[in-house]
Amino acid sequence: MLLLTRIITFLGQINSALVFVFKYLAIIAVAVMTTTILVQVFCRYVLNDSLPWSEELARYLMVWMTFLTLPVVSRTKQHAALDIILGSLPRRLSLVLELVLYVLVGIVLYYAFNKSLDFALKGTRMLATALPITKAWSYMAMPVGFGVMMLVYIELFLICTARLFNESNDDKFVLSDSESEG
Repeated sequence: MLLLTRIITFLGQINSALVFVFKYLAIIAVAVMTTTILVQVFCRYVLNDSLPWSEELARYLMVWMTFLTLPVVSRTKQHAALDIILGSLPRRLSLVLELVLYVLVGIVLYYAFNKSLDFALKGTRMLATALPITKAWSYMAMPVGFGVMMLVYIELFLICTARLFNESNDDKFVLSDSESEG
């Protein structure tokens, strides 16, 4: 149990740092995307001349924002969940069902990570339409998001496992409010 505690603590520190960085990168992506769209509207309707790259940049930033926020909402458990069902079951059965769900999500994430990494690597041979970059810059958002989500779900799985084998009802490994908010 001591080894499991150390692994959970170590993984928790990594995930806390990654989620913190991802949260603020997503905020920056939204700000730049919004600014780009507003500048494009101004140029198109006031100056009568549109920017050729703004739509593509906004789209790429939206993709990155989406995949950067996936681990954030997963770690803070702000995603769709089965709280009503899990809350109505006995503690042990609820934890076992939660473990099964984490394993299933982990399998899907592993598969999605591998497929998206292949897809992103193929993007290194394709140039973006209006920006002077390859499409891999946009496509890499998927494996980055799925990879960090795998780390988050490994942590959640280990926490749930520790709670299952902990006879007392104290939740030593519940994410604190500061981690849930940040």
